[in-house]
Amino acid sequence: MARHARKKSSTQTYHVVIKGADRQLLFEESKDYIKYLDILEFYKDQLKFEIYAYCLMSNHVHLLLRHPNTVSLESIFRHINTTYACWFNAKYDRTGFVQDGRYYSEPVESDNALLTIVRYIHYNPSKAGLENFPGSGYQWSSFNDYTRKTAGLTDTALVLRLLDTPEQFLAMHRIAPSDDCLDIHKFRKRIPDDVAKDIIQQICSCDSATDFQKLSTLERNKILFYYTKEASRFGR
Repeated sequence: MARHARKKSSTQTYHVVIKGADRQLLFEESKDYIKYLDILEFYKDQLKFEIYAYCLMSNHVHLLLRHPNTVSLESIFRHINTTYACWFNAKYDRTGFVQDGRYYSEPVESDNALLTIVRYIHYNPSKAGLENFPGSGYQWSSFNDYTRKTAGLTDTALVLRLLDTPEQFLAMHRIAPSDDCLDIHKFRKRIPDDVAKDIIQQICSCDSATDFQKLSTLERNKILFYYTKEASRFGR
Protein backbone atom coordinates (compact mmCIF):
# COMPACT_ATOMS: atom_id res chain seq x y z
CA MET A 1 0.00 0.00 0.00
CA ALA A 2 1.36 3.43 -0.97
CA ARG A 3 2.18 5.80 1.84
CA HIS A 4 0.36 9.11 2.05
CA ALA A 5 2.51 12.20 1.57
CA ARG A 6 3.22 14.13 4.74
CA LYS A 7 1.23 17.30 5.29
CA LYS A 8 3.48 20.33 5.02
CA SER A 9 3.41 23.18 7.52
CA SER A 10 3.41 26.74 6.22
CA THR A 11 5.24 27.71 9.42
CA GLN A 12 7.75 24.84 9.12
CA THR A 13 6.70 23.84 12.63
CA TYR A 14 5.73 20.27 13.50
CA HIS A 15 4.74 18.01 16.35
CA VAL A 16 6.73 14.82 15.77
CA VAL A 17 6.26 11.46 17.50
CA ILE A 18 8.89 8.73 17.20
CA LYS A 19 7.93 5.26 18.47
CA GLY A 20 10.02 2.24 19.28
CA ALA A 21 9.92 -0.51 16.65
CA ASP A 22 7.22 -3.09 17.45
CA ARG A 23 6.36 -1.11 20.62
CA GLN A 24 9.79 -1.87 22.08
CA LEU A 25 11.62 0.44 24.46
CA LEU A 26 13.73 3.26 23.05
CA PHE A 27 15.42 3.81 26.41
CA GLU A 28 16.53 1.10 28.83
CA GLU A 29 18.25 3.31 31.42
CA SER A 30 19.15 6.92 32.24
CA LYS A 31 22.29 6.88 30.09
CA ASP A 32 20.12 6.18 27.03
CA TYR A 33 17.97 9.26 27.67
CA ILE A 34 21.09 11.35 28.14
CA LYS A 35 22.60 10.05 24.90
CA TYR A 36 19.44 10.88 22.96
CA LEU A 37 19.44 14.43 24.33
CA ASP A 38 23.12 14.77 23.40
CA ILE A 39 22.29 13.70 19.84
CA LEU A 40 19.41 16.18 19.70
CA GLU A 41 21.67 18.96 20.91
CA PHE A 42 24.38 18.09 18.36
CA TYR A 43 22.06 18.09 15.35
CA LYS A 44 20.13 21.10 16.62
CA ASP A 45 23.42 23.01 16.45
CA GLN A 46 24.47 21.49 13.12
CA LEU A 47 21.15 21.79 11.28
CA LYS A 48 19.88 24.95 12.98
CA PHE A 49 16.38 23.81 13.92
CA GLU A 50 14.52 25.07 17.01
CA ILE A 51 12.95 22.92 19.73
CA TYR A 52 9.92 24.39 21.52
CA ALA A 53 9.03 21.31 23.60
CA TYR A 54 10.09 17.70 24.03
CA CYS A 55 9.37 14.68 26.16
CA LEU A 56 11.25 11.39 26.14
CA MET A 57 9.10 8.48 27.25
CA SER A 58 10.43 4.94 27.53
CA ASN A 59 9.00 3.77 24.20
CA HIS A 60 8.33 7.01 22.31
CA VAL A 61 9.51 10.59 21.91
CA HIS A 62 7.55 13.82 21.43
CA LEU A 63 9.20 16.82 19.79
CA LEU A 64 7.77 20.20 18.84
CA LEU A 65 10.19 21.89 16.48
CA ARG A 66 10.65 24.34 13.63
CA HIS A 67 13.12 23.63 10.85
CA PRO A 68 14.85 26.23 8.65
CA ASN A 69 14.54 26.51 4.86
CA THR A 70 17.99 24.97 4.48
CA VAL A 71 17.06 21.52 5.82
CA SER A 72 13.99 19.29 5.60
CA LEU A 73 12.15 17.55 8.42
CA GLU A 74 13.03 14.21 6.80
CA SER A 75 16.73 15.04 6.81
CA ILE A 76 16.68 16.05 10.48
CA PHE A 77 15.15 12.76 11.61
CA ARG A 78 17.22 10.65 9.27
CA HIS A 79 20.29 12.00 11.07
CA ILE A 80 18.84 11.71 14.58
CA ASN A 81 17.26 8.27 14.18
CA THR A 82 20.23 6.70 12.41
CA THR A 83 22.75 8.03 14.93
CA TYR A 84 20.76 6.86 17.96
CA ALA A 85 19.90 3.46 16.44
CA CYS A 86 23.58 2.72 15.66
CA TRP A 87 24.61 3.71 19.18
CA PHE A 88 21.75 1.74 20.83
CA ASN A 89 22.40 -1.42 18.81
CA ALA A 90 26.12 -1.29 19.55
CA LYS A 91 25.54 -0.75 23.27
CA TYR A 92 23.05 -3.61 23.65
CA ASP A 93 24.69 -5.96 21.14
CA ARG A 94 21.61 -6.15 18.95
CA THR A 95 20.65 -5.64 15.31
CA GLY A 96 17.61 -4.38 13.45
CA PHE A 97 15.35 -1.39 13.71
CA VAL A 98 15.18 0.65 16.91
CA GLN A 99 12.57 3.21 15.86
CA ASP A 100 9.31 2.54 14.08
CA GLY A 101 9.92 2.98 10.37
CA ARG A 102 7.75 6.05 9.79
CA TYR A 103 7.57 8.77 12.43
CA TYR A 104 4.37 10.77 12.90
CA SER A 105 4.37 14.48 12.06
CA GLU A 106 1.58 17.01 12.55
CA PRO A 107 1.83 20.52 11.04
CA VAL A 108 1.43 23.36 13.54
CA GLU A 109 -0.13 26.40 11.87
CA SER A 110 -1.12 28.76 14.68
CA ASP A 111 0.04 30.09 18.03
CA ASN A 112 -2.94 28.51 19.78
CA ALA A 113 -2.12 25.12 18.32
CA LEU A 114 1.51 25.50 19.36
CA LEU A 115 0.56 26.24 22.99
CA THR A 116 -1.91 23.33 23.02
CA ILE A 117 0.79 20.93 21.85
CA VAL A 118 3.34 22.26 24.38
CA ARG A 119 0.89 21.42 27.17
CA TYR A 120 0.01 18.06 25.59
CA ILE A 121 3.67 17.06 25.40
CA HIS A 122 4.42 18.10 28.98
CA TYR A 123 1.45 16.10 30.30
CA ASN A 124 2.69 12.78 28.88
CA PRO A 125 4.52 11.67 32.07
CA SER A 126 1.48 12.56 34.21
CA LYS A 127 -0.86 10.54 32.00
CA ALA A 128 1.54 7.60 32.26
CA GLY A 129 1.58 7.84 36.07
CA LEU A 130 5.24 8.86 36.23
CA GLU A 131 4.56 12.14 38.05
CA ASN A 132 1.54 13.83 39.61
CA PHE A 133 1.58 16.92 37.40
CA PRO A 134 4.05 18.55 34.97
CA GLY A 135 7.26 19.57 36.69
CA SER A 136 6.71 17.45 39.79
CA GLY A 137 9.50 14.97 39.22
CA TYR A 138 9.94 13.75 35.65
CA GLN A 139 13.30 14.88 34.29
CA TRP A 140 13.16 13.92 30.60
CA SER A 141 10.98 16.75 29.31
CA SER A 142 11.35 20.42 28.46
CA PHE A 143 9.01 21.60 31.23
CA ASN A 144 11.84 22.52 33.58
CA ASP A 145 13.60 24.49 30.84
CA TYR A 146 10.68 26.92 31.05
CA THR A 147 10.79 27.33 34.81
CA ARG A 148 14.50 27.93 35.37
CA LYS A 149 16.74 30.75 34.22
CA THR A 150 18.83 28.66 31.81
CA ALA A 151 16.79 27.25 28.93
CA GLY A 152 19.01 24.26 28.18
CA LEU A 153 18.02 22.39 25.02
CA THR A 154 14.68 24.17 24.58
CA ASP A 155 14.07 27.42 22.70
CA THR A 156 11.69 28.93 25.25
CA ALA A 157 11.49 32.53 24.01
CA LEU A 158 8.60 32.07 21.56
CA VAL A 159 6.27 30.31 23.99
CA LEU A 160 7.05 32.70 26.85
CA ARG A 161 6.49 35.68 24.56
CA LEU A 162 3.08 34.33 23.55
CA LEU A 163 2.16 33.93 27.24
CA ASP A 164 3.59 37.27 28.42
CA THR A 165 4.73 35.95 31.83
CA PRO A 166 6.21 32.73 33.29
CA GLU A 167 3.20 32.61 35.62
CA GLN A 168 0.94 32.15 32.61
CA PHE A 169 3.05 29.19 31.55
CA LEU A 170 2.44 27.51 34.90
CA ALA A 171 -1.25 28.40 34.80
CA MET A 172 -1.54 26.83 31.34
CA HIS A 173 -0.39 23.51 32.81
CA ARG A 174 -2.86 23.43 35.69
CA ILE A 175 -5.55 21.97 33.42
CA ALA A 176 -4.84 18.64 31.76
CA PRO A 177 -5.44 18.55 28.00
CA SER A 178 -8.14 16.38 26.49
CA ASP A 179 -6.96 13.11 24.95
CA ASP A 180 -8.85 14.15 21.83
CA CYS A 181 -7.25 17.58 21.51
CA LEU A 182 -4.85 16.37 18.80
CA ASP A 183 -5.16 14.24 15.70
CA ILE A 184 -2.45 11.81 16.80
CA HIS A 185 -1.92 8.05 16.92
CA LYS A 186 -3.26 6.81 20.22
CA PHE A 187 -1.22 4.39 22.29
CA ARG A 188 -3.09 1.47 23.81
CA LYS A 189 -3.77 1.68 27.51
CA ARG A 190 -1.37 -0.55 29.39
CA ILE A 191 0.37 -0.82 32.71
CA PRO A 192 3.19 1.69 33.28
CA ASP A 193 6.53 0.72 31.71
CA ASP A 194 8.40 0.62 35.02
CA VAL A 195 5.79 -1.78 36.45
CA ALA A 196 5.92 -3.94 33.32
CA LYS A 197 9.70 -4.12 33.57
CA ASP A 198 9.51 -5.17 37.23
CA ILE A 199 7.03 -7.95 36.39
CA ILE A 200 9.26 -9.32 33.64
CA GLN A 201 12.31 -9.24 35.93
CA GLN A 202 10.37 -11.15 38.60
CA ILE A 203 9.38 -13.98 36.26
CA CYS A 204 12.58 -14.33 34.24
CA SER A 205 16.26 -13.47 34.38
CA CYS A 206 16.07 -10.67 31.81
CA ASP A 207 17.37 -7.28 32.89
CA SER A 208 16.24 -5.44 29.76
CA ALA A 209 13.91 -5.64 26.78
CA THR A 210 16.93 -6.49 24.64
CA ASP A 211 17.68 -9.55 26.80
CA PHE A 212 14.03 -10.59 26.49
CA GLN A 213 14.19 -10.39 22.68
CA LYS A 214 17.15 -12.80 22.67
CA LEU A 215 15.11 -15.59 24.30
CA SER A 216 13.66 -18.39 22.21
CA THR A 217 10.07 -18.06 20.99
CA LEU A 218 8.93 -20.78 23.41
CA GLU A 219 10.54 -19.05 26.40
CA ARG A 220 9.09 -15.67 25.41
CA ASN A 221 5.60 -17.12 25.02
CA LYS A 222 5.74 -18.70 28.49
CA ILE A 223 6.83 -15.39 30.03
CA LEU A 224 4.16 -13.44 28.15
CA PHE A 225 1.50 -15.85 29.44
CA TYR A 226 2.45 -15.13 33.06
CA TYR A 227 2.90 -11.43 32.28
CA THR A 228 -0.66 -11.22 30.89
CA LYS A 229 -2.04 -12.75 34.08
CA GLU A 230 -0.16 -10.21 36.21
CA ALA A 231 -1.08 -7.28 33.96
CA SER A 232 -4.78 -8.12 34.22
CA ARG A 233 -4.66 -6.99 37.86
CA PHE A 234 -4.22 -3.43 36.60
CA GLY A 235 -7.47 -3.51 34.64
CA ARG A 236 -5.71 -2.62 31.36
